[in-house]
Amino acid sequence: TDMTTNCISFSLSDQFMEKYIEPGNHNSGTDLNRTYLWRLQFLLPFVSLGLMCFGALIGLCACACRSLYPAIATGVLHFLAGLCTLGLVGCYVAGIELLHKKLPLPDDVRGEFGWSFCLACVSAPLQFMAAALFIWAARTNRKEFTLLKAYRVA
Repeated sequence: TDMTTNCISFSLSDQFMEKYIEPGNHNSGTDLNRTYLWRLQFLLPFVSLGLMCFGALIGLCACACRSLYPAIATGVLHFLAGLCTLGLVGCYVAGIELLHKKLPLPDDVRGEFGWSFCLACVSAPLQFMAAALFIWAARTNRKEFTLLKAYRVA
């Protein structure tokens, strides 16, 4: 059979609709794996962005207060954002693989990941490195500050 492909625009609410066991057949039941993988793929970037923004806000407060302790919290938030980004990449790949098991690609379509997928793959390790640097800097400076305080007392 010949398959026709059309580009269809989906609204945000359409993205959260249930995915069916047989794509396109609403009588086949709900495919919970694909449904929740697809929903997580849209929610995790916003969670990651929120964690990063909250971490930046804590970092600005740390600069204003001249305190090192909030840098540890900023590092932890960056680490959690990295986990969200890594989870997002995993959800996307798993969802696409499950879809391709149900609907194989037509011969004239190349199933390749785009630039945004590559950007997400690079983003997660960078978030982990930022987290490690924040935590390392906070712990290093705290030790040096404690030593400096001890020398002042002596």
